[in-house]
Amino acid sequence: MSRYSLEPGARWSATSLAMSLAILLVPALLAGCGRGDPARETAAPSGSSVKIIAISPAPGELLRTGSTVRLKVDVSYTLSVESGQVDLVVQDAGGARLAGNLKVIRKGSGQVSLDAEFVVPKTGAIQVFTPLTAQGQGTTSTVDSRVFEVIGGQ
Repeated sequence: MSRYSLEPGARWSATSLAMSLAILLVPALLAGCGRGDPARETAAPSGSSVKIIAISPAPGELLRTGSTVRLKVDVSYTLSVESGQVDLVVQDAGGARLAGNLKVIRKGSGQVSLDAEFVVPKTGAIQVFTPLTAQGQGTTSTVDSRVFEVIGGQ
């Protein structure tokens, strides 16, 4: 019988058992090392928020495939850390980025206007997002959004 056998009554040496545990536990421990890294957080710092207060074209307006759209978005925000940014992200229904813009913001509350121009592709919808991120933050779940239906596409 091999010392690595899993048959009933088989015995593992202390070295074999320690090596097996190390192989299983080291990757799990390394995966946990990134916790607490601000760049890996998903929400902007507590007390921060973002809201679309005006958008042109108006919500509900149909967009036509092949047309050029000049999008203007007014956003209100509150940022609880020293600096960050509000982005304007325009995507098609499949998530392909069509246009974007950003404004650097400072701690406190305020409003910013963002604009972007794009040609409407063959798609079912155009998605508009305004994520707020703190300086150095990689991704965020602090976001507002709108969606426009596209005609003449898909």
